Amino acid sequence: MQVKDEVLSTIAPTLFPTVPPEQKAIWISWESGPHADTYDLEKGPNTYCAKCHSPTNWDIAAKIDPPPNCVSCKFASESEPRIAQGNPLVPESEWNDIGCEVCHVVTDGMAEAGIGWLNPTTGYHETVANATELCEKCHLDNQTLRHKIDLGESAHADFDCVQCHDPHSLRASCTDCHSNITMSTTTVSINHPSAKSDDECRSCHPKAWDNHDREIKLGGNDDCMTCHVDLIGDTKQTLASLAHSSIHLSVSCVACHDASGLEVGPIEGKDLWTTFRTTELLGHSQTEPYQSHDLQKEVDCGRCHYPGNPWDIPESIAISDSQ
Repeated sequence: MQVKDEVLSTIAPTLFPTVPPEQKAIWISWESGPHADTYDLEKGPNTYCAKCHSPTNWDIAAKIDPPPNCVSCKFASESEPRIAQGNPLVPESEWNDIGCEVCHVVTDGMAEAGIGWLNPTTGYHETVANATELCEKCHLDNQTLRHKIDLGESAHADFDCVQCHDPHSLRASCTDCHSNITMSTTTVSINHPSAKSDDECRSCHPKAWDNHDREIKLGGNDDCMTCHVDLIGDTKQTLASLAHSSIHLSVSCVACHDASGLEVGPIEGKDLWTTFRTTELLGHSQTEPYQSHDLQKEVDCGRCHYPGNPWDIPESIAISDSQ
């Protein structure tokens, strides 16, 4: 398309600009995020997938060929990528990622503050109502792929994407908003709610007093409850403390607070528990770690702590409305 080629030719020189000093921090933030590194052979970086993964590389004539040569991609079982007849592989040296120009008008290396979506078909920016509408230009579902983010109807139903995500690094942390939730270094137990005195503590932990001798002498404190006050309270309060204690340091927030019923478990080879989603593509199903965005305050410990679970973790009490 001639119009598209002419417009994109004026954008191309600004893809990797000499960053203006006033935008250097933004550029560094972007470089640290996933939009700056979208070239991945195993996810099909080619002129078809480039529509979202690198819009200025997209070929509007690209199509999905009939199997077994659908798109240019690389399978884990093969050493070389498959090159599809309909959309040849874009080399990494020519790949432009998702740069400033995709979400902003860029003039002489300076990105304007306002947002707008670069339509790769026309080469012009389209007006969007908000950041979520901009994100959903690519994060959407189609006949074969599921990239739309579902916020559900609970905790974050009316949120805009950038209320949680930094718009450039895309970093998001639950504790940015929920600063009152901290992981205690104390490992607590549901057996503690009835403990109200030092004698009760020592009846189960006879050696603890000797182990804490240094702290007692330095701090002048000889009362267990002064430090372990989070163990006092009813069962629900104690379970809430347990949920956010060091025993769950490797468990992500979404693993407990997912409201969509996704599978929960550890990521193989990593010390992290999260949610998993199963998707189907061209007749093949695949289960992968997935960051649930459909969250709620309530939790059900029984999703992991159930009888006969494969991880040999203790059976627990299912609770709700934990803090």
